[in-house]
Amino acid sequence: MAEFRISGIWLDSEGVITHYAVHTREKNSEGDSYIIGFAQKYTKQAAVDLLLKQGNTAKTYLWNYSQKKWTAGAEVQVTSGKPLFLKSNPDSTERDNLLHLIDYGYIFK
Repeated sequence: MAEFRISGIWLDSEGVITHYAVHTREKNSEGDSYIIGFAQKYTKQAAVDLLLKQGNTAKTYLWNYSQKKWTAGAEVQVTSGKPLFLKSNPDSTERDNLLHLIDYGYIFK
């Protein structure tokens, strides 16, 4: 059972998500706060597989410009389809939508 945050995406030439920037979220050694790991680039399928593991959860991870810090956003779930894909909570705001996360393709390959 593990917790994750998704801070960004990579898109192909047609604007379809190909990869996600996934961070681990773990309690610190004292157990009184959390440590968010550095982003790891996951393929779409690897991210789906990660969240299909029983007990694993994820939320979007949003940069709050006014507070100058990262904050947790909407829950991310695996949605049925062929193939399976990730989707943020449908009741959340547009800023939590996975396509509105940082496009890391402009920063990293």
